[in-house]
Amino acid sequence: MKEDHKLPPLERYFRILELLSAHPGGLALIEVARMLALPKATAHRLLATMQNSGLVALNSSGAAYVTGDRVRRLALLSTDEAYIETLTSSLLRDLSEEIGETCYVARLEGTQVRSVVMESPDAPWRGFVLPGKTMQPNATACSKAILAFHDEAFIDRALADSIVRLTDRTKTDPAAIKAELAQVRAQGYATCIGEVDEALAAVAVPVEVQPAGVVFSLGVVGPMARILRLIEEDIPKRLTTIADAIALALAKGDTAAVPRALHGREASAGA
Repeated sequence: MKEDHKLPPLERYFRILELLSAHPGGLALIEVARMLALPKATAHRLLATMQNSGLVALNSSGAAYVTGDRVRRLALLSTDEAYIETLTSSLLRDLSEEIGETCYVARLEGTQVRSVVMESPDAPWRGFVLPGKTMQPNATACSKAILAFHDEAFIDRALADSIVRLTDRTKTDPAAIKAELAQVRAQGYATCIGEVDEALAAVAVPVEVQPAGVVFSLGVVGPMARILRLIEEDIPKRLTTIADAIALALAKGDTAAVPRALHGREASAGA
């Protein structure tokens, strides 16, 4: 069969991505070829190139092609904030009512961390995490909880020209900041103790959503004495339970995943 050269390769790649996105269960090589009216050899060549770039992958059985990690990561990073709010706001609202403090989700955007969803009692410090606010990488708990799980080169880029001293407790030495991030990785949560405002504190945990990794975090902020008490009462453990539910909801795009995740984590904790 004579190969059709009218469509440029980039258009063909996009058509394959659109096709696989519409069939999350995957498609066999012959199905891709038939649905796009391509010679089987051409479809195989295009898919092989895309597979090498992480745009497509074979499913667990090796019998069908699915969208690759790079595509799914891009989709997650570009998720609309209103959609994130739909998936997370009820969890944040319940948590805020439970502990009486402001709860929020932050997201990595490029090398910056911004707050995207917040639920709060009527309190003056809620302004520190209003949605859309850029969070200082060297001071805020939510930024540390994300950056700690990225490589050193990325951390360097995130800190470049972004280190600002906000209080006497704010770390500004890159080596000291990286040492704290190493501690965050080890203990699984980050804190901000008077580093943004001398009267306030925060604690945050990473939200790991595959295949994107840690690009979200879940945090709580409030008066220092109350947050320190919550940390003593092991609030990071409770936050991790909620973070797991958020991660599953974001990965599946399904609010029904939330109670399943909460049930599973709480059952394990009680075992």
